[in-house]
Amino acid sequence: MSDKILLSGVHLVCHIGVPAEERARAQGLIVDLEMGLDLRRAGASDRFEDTVDYAAVRDAMERVAGQRPYALVESLAESLAAAVLAEFAKVESVRVLVRKPAALAPLRVDWPGVEIVRTRNG
Repeated sequence: MSDKILLSGVHLVCHIGVPAEERARAQGLIVDLEMGLDLRRAGASDRFEDTVDYAAVRDAMERVAGQRPYALVESLAESLAAAVLAEFAKVESVRVLVRKPAALAPLRVDWPGVEIVRTRNG
């Protein structure tokens, strides 16, 4: 699938981290989300019903980030991908890049992160 909808630089707040002390405080994360789907119909019709509601996807991402504490960025990424595929039937694949800017700032690392790709049938 070469058609994509992109949500770049989505700012989320999440209780995340391996030590419990880190998870106790909410942290800012930055997520890039890429959804693979066929956009020909939407392009031809110019009808909102033929695409995916970007704001609804963003709301789903925020809900997933806030629904529980996560130890691993990997787990959050997996939960985000699963939610998008479950809630938006037109989406055939999803790429999720989660960046955690504060995690290694004292070590002068801009951000550690995780990127995953998941497909509806895979």
